[in-house]
Amino acid sequence: MEKRYLEIKSFGHIDTQAFSLIGASTKRGDSGKIGLYGSGNKYSIATLLRQNIDFKVFSGEDEISFTTRSQNFRDQNFEVILINGQETSLTTTMGGDDWNTAFAPIREIYSNALDEDSNSTIKQVSSFDPENGYTKFYIEMTEGVEHFYKNIHLYFCNHNPKVLYSSASHGSIFENTDNNSFRVFRKGILSHFDPKLKALFHYNFTDLDINESRVVKYVWQIDSRIGQILKTTTNEAIINTLLLQLNGGNAGFVEHKADWNTYTNFSSVWLNVCKTYKFVPVEFAHLFKPSDVEGRLGLPMKMLKALKSQFDELDILGLGQTEKGDFVEVEASTILTDKVIDAIIKLNNTEYKFRLKDPIIKYVHFSDEKVLGLANEGVIYLSTKLDVYGIDEIAKIIIEENEHNITGFEDETREFQNHLFSLYYDKLTR
Repeated sequence: MEKRYLEIKSFGHIDTQAFSLIGASTKRGDSGKIGLYGSGNKYSIATLLRQNIDFKVFSGEDEISFTTRSQNFRDQNFEVILINGQETSLTTTMGGDDWNTAFAPIREIYSNALDEDSNSTIKQVSSFDPENGYTKFYIEMTEGVEHFYKNIHLYFCNHNPKVLYSSASHGSIFENTDNNSFRVFRKGILSHFDPKLKALFHYNFTDLDINESRVVKYVWQIDSRIGQILKTTTNEAIINTLLLQLNGGNAGFVEHKADWNTYTNFSSVWLNVCKTYKFVPVEFAHLFKPSDVEGRLGLPMKMLKALKSQFDELDILGLGQTEKGDFVEVEASTILTDKVIDAIIKLNNTEYKFRLKDPIIKYVHFSDEKVLGLANEGVIYLSTKLDVYGIDEIAKIIIEENEHNITGFEDETREFQNHLFSLYYDKLTR
């Protein structure tokens, strides 16, 4: 059977030093380039030799040959790489396990080709065709290489025609064509892949930090970039897909944990789409009556909080937020309301009644479960968790939040401490 090869062609003649001079990269610091470390071509050649994959490299019409010789070092044998018969300090062990795939060496060779020539081509051929003025790599079409070629859009998103949204500053969103698996591209090249995670879309970003194996260093950067690009999208279909697919849970898809608190604003299209829905924070939906949540989309609190902070007119059941915290207003139990009434009656039978004038009290479930009370703009918000507290403890919390409303002093500040000490001292001296 005739051998087939993957041909990668780019304009210009490659210098043999590109395969031997470690760390030599003229692209470092150039944001328009893919390459960074100056090791890609070296690791690629080492990997192809290590895996016994047949390949050829032509600079113009001249072939650059790669051979090996065995060398013993500290009782271990290494295969030293020779370029055009000249010995180098490189061995076939370079790159390690991160490079033991068909994609890794092709990724480097094709990426470097694109850096040199944006019109570089990649195709299947059955013979070698050196051409003056061009560099050509030929890689044997093994099973792994063939799988890559048939699914090239899963590795280089510039081969994926299903672009749903693109932004010069935030990247691109692609249709997920890989059974919902999670793929993130950097400058068009697959840099993060997790088949165990599900994602609604594939993403391409330009400013992710990568290691020498072109793998994303910091996963938190991905969550941040996803939040930014989803907030800026003007594609109604993307927004509708997000709202409907994320409905009912706060986990399951990568987009559930996207960072919605980025500095980026939601596009106006978000408001147009969201106005057609009603929402409830999914984490707290069980606190409401079934009739209250019927017909509402249950979405993560952090997502709804970000939307509400920009679009106050959205119908989000019970969601309240201040600079001091966020919460959902709920119906309190009879036990709690009775205890609060008793606490206020008890306070009104003391001299404190002159400071407690018809308090406005609302019952809430705080996102931070350690918070039991909050004061804001004359309202006292009490946690539903107080139903297991005694009347005296509830009365003390009411005093604290009431004094916050009167003075405007924040929690854990010296001003508020001084204020409470003054009240106590005045009581003692009287």
